[in-house]
Amino acid sequence: MLRCALPALVLAAGLPAGPALAHPHVWIDTGIEVILNDRNEATAIRISWTYDELYSLYVVGDMGLDADWDGKLSPEEEARLSGFDMKWDEGFAGDTFALLGETPLDLSRPEEFGARYDGKRITSTHLRRLAAPVPVGAVPLIVQAYDPGYYVAYSIPEPAVVTGGTGCVARTFVPDLTEAEQALLEALKEYTPDVDVEDAFPAVGAQFAEEVRVTCAAP
Repeated sequence: MLRCALPALVLAAGLPAGPALAHPHVWIDTGIEVILNDRNEATAIRISWTYDELYSLYVVGDMGLDADWDGKLSPEEEARLSGFDMKWDEGFAGDTFALLGETPLDLSRPEEFGARYDGKRITSTHLRRLAAPVPVGAVPLIVQAYDPGYYVAYSIPEPAVVTGGTGCVARTFVPDLTEAEQALLEALKEYTPDVDVEDAFPAVGAQFAEEVRVTCAAP
């Protein structure tokens, strides 16, 4: 969804296209809420994405919203904005990955989505359900936010929220950016001059992934 918007965004912003425009292109602050039942089983994850100001401005303008530029959307405009980023291609992981320890978990397509605009930045929200309740204990439930192709840079600036459960805590961890940037440079060294890096950017997003780890005390 975001990748398709880049050419128009580049033109609108007057930025140079091509390899000189380094990754990432869009920045998103991510909010994570892990929902548990009364048996300390994770059942769903609620996710919020707050887009950077430039991309938010592009979306609002491209959709013809806020025509009077007062930074406020009418209820009808907000309804139109809702779900603008939820039209996912089949197989798209939603740039959110859940694991129990090292075991990947399946997440549903987005549900219960909405969006708002504060005059500068768009924040969208959606819910993703786990395929089956997942017991959470000493082995952490891990939620990672990243774009494999590093077109979008995700961060988790605010503490994650745990809703439900008993004796459960969430902690956020950030990667070693020096190591991540070195991995990116090493991957780029493999490209020959005839390769368009923008079209075939290395899948290094996981190296930059911030993650939330939820654990629960034994009953």
